[in-house]
Amino acid sequence: EIDWSNGIVEAIGFAYPPVNPLNPAQARSLTKSEAETQAREHLLDIIRGINVDSKSLVKNYMDQKTFPFTKIRSLIKRAEVVDIAYLDNGSVKAIVSMSLMGPFAQLFLPKNILTIATIRQPQGMNKKGDSYTGLVVDCRGLPLKPALVPVILDEDGHAIYGPPYVSREHAVRTGVVCYARDLAAALKDSRVGPKPLTVKAVKVPKDRESDVVISNADAAKVIGMPSNLNFLRECKVMIVLD
Repeated sequence: EIDWSNGIVEAIGFAYPPVNPLNPAQARSLTKSEAETQAREHLLDIIRGINVDSKSLVKNYMDQKTFPFTKIRSLIKRAEVVDIAYLDNGSVKAIVSMSLMGPFAQLFLPKNILTIATIRQPQGMNKKGDSYTGLVVDCRGLPLKPALVPVILDEDGHAIYGPPYVSREHAVRTGVVCYARDLAAALKDSRVGPKPLTVKAVKVPKDRESDVVISNADAAKVIGMPSNLNFLRECKVMIVLD
C-alpha cells in the first residue's frame, strides 16, 4: 500500500520453504531471504504505478532510456524490512517499506522544480498577525488521485501552486504536499503551522486526476499576499481527501 499521509510505500512478500533442505535452519534462512526478495519485487511494481503528476506515472520515467535504473534498484535493495512473520506451515511473510521523500523524490521530481530563495518582505508589510503559515485544501467529495507533484489551479486554469512555486530542497525533504483524511487533524498539523489558510476545492479538472481547482477568490487569498509565497516555497501545503 501507499501511505500518502506519511510518504511511505510498503509491500508484502511470501515464500515457502525449499524442498529437501539440509536442515531446518537452512530452510528458515532461505525462506526468509526469498520472502524479502518477493517483497522488494512487489515494491517495484507498486512504485511503477505511482502518479508523478496528472500526466505521467513513475513507470513513464523509468521506461526512458536515460533513466538511472541502477539508482532505483539501489533504493529498493535498501528498503527497510519492517516485519518478518514465520507462519505455522513453514512459510514466511515479509514487509518492506520505503520513503517517497529524499533520494526517491530526487529521481522523479520534475527538473523545473528549482531551489527558490526566501522572499524578503519590506518592513511594515504583512505583520505577523496578518500572515498565514500554510495552506489546507479541502478536497473531500472529489475524485482526486494523490500524486508526487499535484498542481492547484484557479478557475481560469492558472497554476497557483505547483513546480514554479516550490523550492526543490523542501520538496525533496518533505514532499510537495502532504495528504490527510481528517480536516480537523490537518488544521492542527505542524506542517501548516498555527494559522493555516483553508480553502475548499471546486473540482478536479477533466483529464487531470491529480490536480485540483479552487475558486478565483480563494486563489487571490493564496497568492495575493506576498508573504504566502514563502510557505508555498517551503511546501507547507496539505490536501484533505475522503
